[in-house]
Amino acid sequence: GTYWYHSHSGFQETAGLFGPLIIDPIDPEPFSYQRDYLVMLSDWTDLNPVALAARLKKMSSYDNYYRQTVGDFVRDAEKNGFKATAKDRRMWGAMRMSPTDLSDVNAHTYTYLMNGTTALGNWTGLFKAGEKVRLRFINAAAMTYFDVRVPGLKMTVVAVDGQYVHPVTVDEFRMAVAETIDVLVEPSGQDVFTIFAQDSARSGYVSGTLAVREGLRAPVPPLDPRPLLTMVDMGMGSMDHGEMAGMDMAGADHGKSTVWHPASEQGNPLVDNQAMNPVSRLADQATVCA
Repeated sequence: GTYWYHSHSGFQETAGLFGPLIIDPIDPEPFSYQRDYLVMLSDWTDLNPVALAARLKKMSSYDNYYRQTVGDFVRDAEKNGFKATAKDRRMWGAMRMSPTDLSDVNAHTYTYLMNGTTALGNWTGLFKAGEKVRLRFINAAAMTYFDVRVPGLKMTVVAVDGQYVHPVTVDEFRMAVAETIDVLVEPSGQDVFTIFAQDSARSGYVSGTLAVREGLRAPVPPLDPRPLLTMVDMGMGSMDHGEMAGMDMAGADHGKSTVWHPASEQGNPLVDNQAMNPVSRLADQATVCA
């Protein structure tokens, strides 16, 4: 299966002390392929990792360049009503969080890498028409979640974190930090495809290429629109939103909400980015941004 190693000493991992581990199976694998490539994603900064951590402690939203403005408030008030919009802003303020803060460090500080090179380096995996290609994705980033796709190709997920899974065909998947995901693709119909990995904050990307020969490049898609976090994302879906426009929930029973954080973390000024009512969302259906 596909694994990786990294240092747990100080900030050595952030400084690049990590690498892939491919363990060959004893028994035959339940799928076949003709090409096998490792695609290791990572984030890099020339800043001293100690200085970066110190900056985050002083100002966790340092890289959040997309904060909501008065204009956003006016637009939301026109759409949802002034009272509901003001309540939404108060709730975010009470949590000391921002709906635009999707990643503490993003592409304004990081450069994203694929197998140690930038998008300009154009890492390339070769294929011949009709071949099935295995791509072993590893998220070796210190902080970045990547959304990965190969425009023009379906991907069949066959293993996650080194373990076989029931094959699932997808257009795109999200990789959390430290995850490994193995997919099969069957390039056909054109000579070159882009492997595109954008960060969850939509602030940057890294790309590589699948091609029939070196030196080819396919078009790189634009970054998707930046999403906004919602109260549901923060575990607030069970709270009373009876004032939201078009949603009459005033009669619902919201008295059974449970806060799962320990008492020591309640009202602690040293704790930031804390969901008030954490909930499991494993059963949520995926959504695709247009």
